[in-house]
Amino acid sequence: MTNTCMFLLAVVVVFVGTGPRMILGQDREFEKDPGYWQENAQAAIRDFVSNQLNTNVAKNVIMFLGDGMGVSTVTAARILKGQLEGMPGEESVLSWEDFPHVAMSKTYNADRQVADSAGTATAYLCGAKANFGTVGVDASVRRGDCRAMGGDKHKVDSVARLADKDGKSVGVVTTTRLTHASPAGTYANSPERGWENDADMPDQAKRDGCKDIASQLIENGRNYKVVLLGGGRRNFFDNAIDPEYPHEGSTRGRRRDGRNLVVEWGWGKEDFNTSYVWNKEQFDKIDPLKTDYLIGLFEPSHMQYVTDTDRAGEPTLTEMTDKAVRMLQKDGNGYFLFVEGGRIDHGHHKGRATRALAETIEMERAVQRAKDLTSAEDTLIIVTADHSHGLSIGGYPMRGRPIIGLGQAYDGEDWAQDGLPFTTLTYANGPGFAIHGNGRRHDIRRVDVADKDYRQQATLPFPDESHAGEDVSVYARGPMAHLFHGVQDQSYIAHAIKYAACLGDSKEHCLQKEAAKKKAEEPTEQPQAEKEEEIEPDATYDVQVNAQGAPEVGPMSSEYDVTHSTVSPATKKPAIATTPVPSPTTKAVNKTTPYIFIPPSDEDARREAVFELISERVGGGWKKLVRCLPGTQVTKHMVQVVQKSYRGSKERAKKILGLWQRINSEDATIINLVTGLDRCGRRRLAKYIDIHFTTGVL
Repeated sequence: MTNTCMFLLAVVVVFVGTGPRMILGQDREFEKDPGYWQENAQAAIRDFVSNQLNTNVAKNVIMFLGDGMGVSTVTAARILKGQLEGMPGEESVLSWEDFPHVAMSKTYNADRQVADSAGTATAYLCGAKANFGTVGVDASVRRGDCRAMGGDKHKVDSVARLADKDGKSVGVVTTTRLTHASPAGTYANSPERGWENDADMPDQAKRDGCKDIASQLIENGRNYKVVLLGGGRRNFFDNAIDPEYPHEGSTRGRRRDGRNLVVEWGWGKEDFNTSYVWNKEQFDKIDPLKTDYLIGLFEPSHMQYVTDTDRAGEPTLTEMTDKAVRMLQKDGNGYFLFVEGGRIDHGHHKGRATRALAETIEMERAVQRAKDLTSAEDTLIIVTADHSHGLSIGGYPMRGRPIIGLGQAYDGEDWAQDGLPFTTLTYANGPGFAIHGNGRRHDIRRVDVADKDYRQQATLPFPDESHAGEDVSVYARGPMAHLFHGVQDQSYIAHAIKYAACLGDSKEHCLQKEAAKKKAEEPTEQPQAEKEEEIEPDATYDVQVNAQGAPEVGPMSSEYDVTHSTVSPATKKPAIATTPVPSPTTKAVNKTTPYIFIPPSDEDARREAVFELISERVGGGWKKLVRCLPGTQVTKHMVQVVQKSYRGSKERAKKILGLWQRINSEDATIINLVTGLDRCGRRRLAKYIDIHFTTGVL
């Protein structure tokens, strides 16, 4: 791949030799002037002081997850990026390091001091700390215990699923298998992260009702747009020959239930433009403006490292992010996109820091692409990690010394106390541990320590290098990014996203904000208040209608004849002349309002429900509106509804009355009526209220 070749070439150019002069290129004389540092600091202060908090609702949310990207990884990647650009490296800036808000996240699992990626995914995506190895379930579920789930009792929903339920598009992009722990957190609920396909599950777990993670992606995330961009082909097919590796038995499909999940994913999407791709050539042909749903499975297991070549070719994380954002941007309701740089973690586990840092720099490019494609006014971007690794930047290397090269001791010497050289980057444990029979470390003077497959030396012998338990950083920009502050539990992240985007149970503040906005838009001069009649609690009313069954309403008259059993003294109520402006937040709430079942035979109940629906959306004087329900007895509930929702001036009430006269039992007429009142598209409104008199469902 072109990007891979460029990266490897840069590594070769930078790390031929070990002297710092090669990296520095030129003396940075300006750094010797205290005024340089003062100017930089004052510029940063001015930026901070002038920064206005963005309290907009986050229409879109993009969450970048660097798997295993602890603070030392971020620092080393920053230096490597700068050195690849011909600088000393330490002064470089990663694409997310100019975000105005930063926090620290405590990554422990509910049962472990040092976390795994499944429990952490449950925290930052679902908002609850979970046990090691479990995903999408609360901490009452022990790893591998299907019965402990209690059906749906202990499942927790991710922000991705909440966004989907609220009508937003959802995307998942990763360089790992789509069924791996981190991406699984967006859609799955499982007591065992390893149950990626049905063949991985014990028979008892299947009998107890648990489902494999791949099938949950198809069932729970069926409507996600840009659902699958990553690896993991083998978990979606039943013993099928892999198209990329047809002669390798280990790459065949692993399912044993006879299901082809990619085919099942396409069910119900016949009227949409859907595509399944498995190589870069196919991926590049996808037009994001013409594609509604996309699956991309580029490897039987994880995608290739960015430093490696691939026989069929694969898109980079940056290219997948670009395609995903462009597809999701078509949705006027907004979107949630999860992007994982998953192979950062794998490079660390193998003790190969060069691979891990290359993957981090690739994710840095993906973040920059997302910044270029979006606006901070409506898109919240978060960059964080699930946990850290035992990577250390040690010794006392000179400024500009190659970060993936040999280190230096305190006195500038190139060896440690045992007389042997060492690298600046080392691991606390891992496969890089090597002690010879004479008790001495391996002599690396003739080893190419910058090679992508070189394993940095480790203090303790582990078959795989382990995670580390220190806090990780959270960077944020966009609407409500200031919520990310201080030191928080990792579960805080999901709740901050819900609050910023008004998802799930975090909508009350958005409704209050919208109400305050409407109130602020009211005119300073109020129209003359209209007289209202207050009704006794048990009063009922008969509407007077003409021979055609329509109410007697004059086009310019404000007086109407009505008979009722009890009348209390008239009261005054201010009238509001302005028309409330529908907001995206309000529409999202209306969209998720539960349907009300009304028996088809109950004509009055249906009319009352329609009355309540329209009154809620439009408002209007109850005295005037009740006269426009021909032949219907006015109930106490209907009166209370209109009293509560009354917001119309005389002129607006007359307009409403004219529209109300057209009410009959035909669906189209009702929809036309409410469309005029709600001032939104006919199709969208019909989708919101979904009135079906013939079935009795409103």
